[in-house]
Amino acid sequence: MVAFEKYIPWVVYARGRDIREFYFTVPKEPNTLKEALGVFAKYNVGIVYINAYSPPEIGRLPVFLYADFTGLSVDAERVRKELERTVGSKVYVKTPAIKGFIMNELAFPLCAFPGARLVVLLERDFQEMVRGIYRKSEGFAAVFLYHMAYMGGKFLANYLLERLGLRGDEKLIREMLKIYQVSGWGRVELVECDPHALRILLRLYDSVECKIFRGSKKPVSQLIRGHLSGLLSGLLKADVRVMESKCIAKGDPYCEFYVEKV
Repeated sequence: MVAFEKYIPWVVYARGRDIREFYFTVPKEPNTLKEALGVFAKYNVGIVYINAYSPPEIGRLPVFLYADFTGLSVDAERVRKELERTVGSKVYVKTPAIKGFIMNELAFPLCAFPGARLVVLLERDFQEMVRGIYRKSEGFAAVFLYHMAYMGGKFLANYLLERLGLRGDEKLIREMLKIYQVSGWGRVELVECDPHALRILLRLYDSVECKIFRGSKKPVSQLIRGHLSGLLSGLLKADVRVMESKCIAKGDPYCEFYVEKV
């Protein structure tokens, strides 16, 4: 499986650079985004980051962009006005208080798709939270993390099955397991999948949870295992529990999980 590192630069630090944040929308017609970006090219304004998306239910294409004005004679206000004439809508610009340090101030909330809000954590931030729970209450932490995550996984399955009208078949299970990759938890390989027999075997590479506890003598996944249990229980319409047989924390090349009926 081929995968490439992807940046979501909601924070950019470029010491001494004059970076501004832009937000605008363009008509969903051919070449409109190209014409908008042409305004930046005209004044040799570098683009540090750009994000644009066009789901069918949205009338215009929203564009978030970081632009680098370092060393240029043109100012951001001139570019903003010309951009407004080009795209036919209001253009918003933010200048950071600290030069070269910019956060995605014009974007909120962050969504996976319209109506599905995301919460983003840095890997180290997440890991320190998990470590903190174990330090304060080691005996309680594993149970707490498992059941907390179980409810989240179960909700996600029900949301997709009911609101989107999807079915919990093998194809959906294969697609839904990709959520752990796109959300940064780890990369999943589905080794075996027979929904009718409740026989599922999967591998998770580079688990963000299990790498916290390298050197352990036993599998340690609780949060991800709980989420998988809830997700698969919802998709399979059966009470199942996911068990971990291999784990990177104890030196295995991947974390391996299998399903058993409760």
